[in-house]
Amino acid sequence: MRSSLLERVKSHVQDMLQRELPPTLTFHNLQHTKEVVSAAEEICLAEGLSQEEVEEVLIAAWFHDTGYIKSYIGHEDDSIAMAREFLKKEGFPENRIEKVAALIDATRYMQKPRSTPEACLKDADNLHTGKINFWQKGQALKSEWEAHLGKKHTPLEWAAIQLSFLEKVQFYTHYCEKNYTPLKEKNMDMVRSRLDALRNEESRRPTLIRRKTLRSYLRLAESLGLSLALGVLISMSLTISLWGFAEHAATIGLLAGVFVGGVIRFFERPYEENIEQKIIFPLAVFVRTGLMGLLFLLSLGTASAIYALLISERPTSQLYQERFEFIFSDPENFFRFTVLTLFISFLLNYLKFTTRIIGRRILVRYLLGRYARPKEEERIFMFVDLNSSTLLAEKLGAEQYHALLTRFFQDISPAIKKTKGEIYQYVGDEVVVTWPMKEGIKKNNCVRCFFEIEKQLNQKRIHYEKEYGIRPDFKVGLHGGRVITAVVGSLKLDVVYHGDVINTCERILNQCIPLRRKFLISEYVVRRLTLAPHYEPEFVTTLKLKGKESEISLYTIRKAEESQDKKTLRVASEQVLPRHV
Repeated sequence: MRSSLLERVKSHVQDMLQRELPPTLTFHNLQHTKEVVSAAEEICLAEGLSQEEVEEVLIAAWFHDTGYIKSYIGHEDDSIAMAREFLKKEGFPENRIEKVAALIDATRYMQKPRSTPEACLKDADNLHTGKINFWQKGQALKSEWEAHLGKKHTPLEWAAIQLSFLEKVQFYTHYCEKNYTPLKEKNMDMVRSRLDALRNEESRRPTLIRRKTLRSYLRLAESLGLSLALGVLISMSLTISLWGFAEHAATIGLLAGVFVGGVIRFFERPYEENIEQKIIFPLAVFVRTGLMGLLFLLSLGTASAIYALLISERPTSQLYQERFEFIFSDPENFFRFTVLTLFISFLLNYLKFTTRIIGRRILVRYLLGRYARPKEEERIFMFVDLNSSTLLAEKLGAEQYHALLTRFFQDISPAIKKTKGEIYQYVGDEVVVTWPMKEGIKKNNCVRCFFEIEKQLNQKRIHYEKEYGIRPDFKVGLHGGRVITAVVGSLKLDVVYHGDVINTCERILNQCIPLRRKFLISEYVVRRLTLAPHYEPEFVTTLKLKGKESEISLYTIRKAEESQDKKTLRVASEQVLPRHV
């Protein structure tokens, strides 16, 4: 079909894409647009669409990727705006412009078509999955993601992503289902073969320790190394203060430091979880200071004994009397040791509790001067909200409700820590968690955090039922973008994030109940993540949030096995739209 309007659309779009598309768009380029237009015409005619419907689909096909000129994620909004502007100048009827806009909107990631024309365009956009050059197209997309999204994948990872994509993509028209599904299945077999070959190649590599195991050992070594360094620093300070720069002082200090560091590394967390979090702050400081002092004393005694037995040539009893009993033989020595021990213990505890209040990473960045001036950065924010909080407060009473919130915040903290999140603030019954963009998308940390929280609460549901008579349920909104990070205040300093991202994230959270979803995530973040093969996004809706001019696409995330179970329950009649829905 070739109308004069279509020729003008073609000329306009081709000229615009040739001039303005960046060369790094190796997949979503002019060639891809031409292929989609050709495929759309083929499918529309096979499906028996009217001349008017075909014209609208082809106009939408030409414009559907023009938004990549302005933005990568959410480009559909810009594509719709460009199409509207051009068609209005051409005098195209308003009702048909809206149909074109709806067609472009239907090409959004994971969105299902609602009519046969939308199904034709959707299938045309995905028709490369049933073409012989699918793998070559995929390599072009891989390069594009690396350039525009910062995603870098190994050949093995990319093969797994491609297979996951092929398994998720379905054709919605009878024509494509009949003619291109067999070709798509051949591509799936081809990718599976590549994936198996890559896995076999990796398994044959002569590695003594697997990469995952090696990473675990490195994390343990890093943690232990930091603890040992802290212990050595403390113990060396004590021994040099007591004995001066004598050879034995350095040796004993080193041995004592190893002892202190090992104890801190392996007993710190159990002590915090089982004792410290159950007592009031002044008592916690007092107990920790006393225990640290006792630890320093014990470490010096142990180190002195080891030095006397294994290193020194002098009699053990003589060395013990001269060096260890030396501390207690004179009131001045004992007073000096006690003051030094308590001062170092108190300083460490003060830093420890300060870190717990404002966060270790924020404290380090503040001390390094990272927030001396307002700084723009890209971050992910997650709002975690306890459901039915008003009803729970009325049912439990103020004191019991406060205990529930405290327990809830405490129980979800390990999941946040495990996924490298930072708690920005507590707002009533909400927790605001944030990640630098790079850290949040790494290993899908921001998504894993949701599932880890769910796992933690499920494990402790019996306690909640017994203690409070309820099972805690929660909802999550997740969004990302650029914010200004700065220090504000004079009487009380605080590190804050300013930007529309946080307001949008809260509005996404507020859509969980109307949309009946426990977890909603913006397309902006979904496109930055590498979800396959462990997770799958499910498109929910596109809507205009309160106070926002442009629309936003919302998704929920499911674990891959859950999505697969859901697929097996889908009946065949739902996979292909009937003609002219």
